[in-house]
Amino acid sequence: MRSKFLLCIMTVLAISVCSVVTGEENTIQKEEQSFTNKDLEKYREPSDNRMLAPRDRIEAKKGKAEKIKEQQEKEYWCKKATQYRNKTEKIKEELTETEKALSAEGVISSSYSKKKEIEKKRGKLQKQLKYAEQDLSNLEAEAHRSSVPPGWLRCQFE
Repeated sequence: MRSKFLLCIMTVLAISVCSVVTGEENTIQKEEQSFTNKDLEKYREPSDNRMLAPRDRIEAKKGKAEKIKEQQEKEYWCKKATQYRNKTEKIKEELTETEKALSAEGVISSSYSKKKEIEKKRGKLQKQLKYAEQDLSNLEAEAHRSSVPPGWLRCQFE
């Protein structure tokens, strides 16, 4: 009987020595538990429905302030770009009308002074168009430097 007992103890010791030498560990792995909304409702306490802590309220206000500021920036860039685009479009329309008038004067060829006046107006409008397009380009460059999304200049939000 004693020999069986010793044999058992020696076997257990041999197994433990082998596992230590090989680096194996006999650990029990815990299973990850996942909870559903039903489980959460089951253990809900009345104190869980508390109001936001002051710190949370401050962070919520900061979030609102940031959203308001972003909205104001969107409106600013949209209005500025729209203003420059409208100015450019208006000058283009005037230039088109002037060129039509110039071509009509060429066909009629009434007076040299009238034709000269229209050509002068066309030159002036071309300069204005050049400056208006340059202003729009400068605004786009300024927006790019300020890290403004391109959609804000086209009034396309999200």
